[in-house]
Amino acid sequence: MLTRAEIQRFPKAELHCHLDGSIRPHTLRQIARSQGMDVEANLMELTRKMVAPKKCENLEEYLQTFDFVLPFLQTVPALQRAAYDVMEQAHQDGVVYQEIRFAPVLSTQGQLTIPETVQAVAAGMDEAYRTYGIKGNLIVCGMRTETSDEVKQDFQELTEVKDQVAGIDLAGPEVDGYVPEYEAALQEATADLNVQLTLHAGECGCAHNVVEAIQAGSQRIGHGIAANGDATAEQLLKDRHICIEGCPTSNCQTGALDRIEDYPLQRWLSQGQALCINTDNRTVSDTTLTEEYFQLSHHNGLTKEQLRLCNQTAVRHSFAYEATKAELLATITNFEAE
Repeated sequence: MLTRAEIQRFPKAELHCHLDGSIRPHTLRQIARSQGMDVEANLMELTRKMVAPKKCENLEEYLQTFDFVLPFLQTVPALQRAAYDVMEQAHQDGVVYQEIRFAPVLSTQGQLTIPETVQAVAAGMDEAYRTYGIKGNLIVCGMRTETSDEVKQDFQELTEVKDQVAGIDLAGPEVDGYVPEYEAALQEATADLNVQLTLHAGECGCAHNVVEAIQAGSQRIGHGIAANGDATAEQLLKDRHICIEGCPTSNCQTGALDRIEDYPLQRWLSQGQALCINTDNRTVSDTTLTEEYFQLSHHNGLTKEQLRLCNQTAVRHSFAYEATKAELLATITNFEAE
């Protein structure tokens, strides 16, 4: 079995990490105080408000945790500090490439525009790259709580900052059959912005959402756990070489899985399914990428070569430039523990 230390040292790539769900409590406290906002002085109490229960009733209960954090993320310094914090955590976690996603519209409750929120997050990521050398890219989420016209408008506002955005996504509560409503807006945005598409689909019990997301042009599937055992969805994923952005701990919290032993790691890998492992939300799920892989090693038989394979897969399906992919793949492929 792999140890945490072995996994931590291994150069990893993460494609599915939410900004607002991954800020460390002490960083959020700094952000709040710098803005003159009231926040719990007791770090344990603050942490309790930022971490979702180990077993939520459903995805909606899991998502409630974000409501506490968002009021603090309405300024440029706050967003920049938050992005730097998440990248710093990733570096400490042995991650060499990190894609961060967030929904700009949720940070426009104050004075900020959508382009200003994107510039702020990108600046924080750039600062972390200069400090630690960790590479990254930004994915912008539209919210499924908005209409397709509202999402379309959100994405249109990215035009002036499209060089800062590598991909787009839809996030929020998932209802069965949501994809067709947004399909035209997504395809227009990917073409206009020249970005790639990944979609949250099958995070709960909606396997058909995975099928429709792929048919709508999604190049990766966020979570996708509902595809497990669904012949149509699994065949389409494999035929189209679509990568599942797996988030095992999160899936257990939301009730999509009863326990991590049920995660279909070995079955998917043996079928040739493209799979990478992710934290989803470092703080809300109280996890790290090292911990995700350690749990899969302990409960699901993940081997050293499968650790390497999942991270190679993450890089190959990332939204990075080809030259960056080649460099990262060389790092991962050639890494040998001392």
